[in-house]
Amino acid sequence: MKKYIALTLTVALICAVSTGCGAKKKEVEISGAATIDGTPIDLGIVQFFTESSEGGGNVQDGQYTAKVPTGELTVRIRGYQYTGPEPEIPEPAPGAPPSAPPQRPRKPITDENMWQNPTFKITINKAGTYDLNFTSDNK
Repeated sequence: MKKYIALTLTVALICAVSTGCGAKKKEVEISGAATIDGTPIDLGIVQFFTESSEGGGNVQDGQYTAKVPTGELTVRIRGYQYTGPEPEIPEPAPGAPPSAPPQRPRKPITDENMWQNPTFKITINKAGTYDLNFTSDNK
């Protein structure tokens, strides 16, 4: 019985050490405007990352909210601009389940390089408002 307890404690200790029971990098919630070349990004994804951690959020109507680690972060974006009006949602037939609403027409306003390659660095020390002003020169 003592061997079983000792073995269990040893395995638990190894697991705790190997998963890094040390302090996790602090995360904070940030938000703000998201533009590219001065134009608000209608819809998109923004990602913040370091070598060891990352965070991110969605962009909607030129604004984003994200949960990110503190410190110096590299930022990248994938953004779209609406090209047409919001489509009307058709009424479902009686007894039929509702269908997914049609998507609003849009076009990419960031190229693939802005997603695959780091675009710029930002330092986040606390929760708050941080506007992200991307430029197509960041490619």
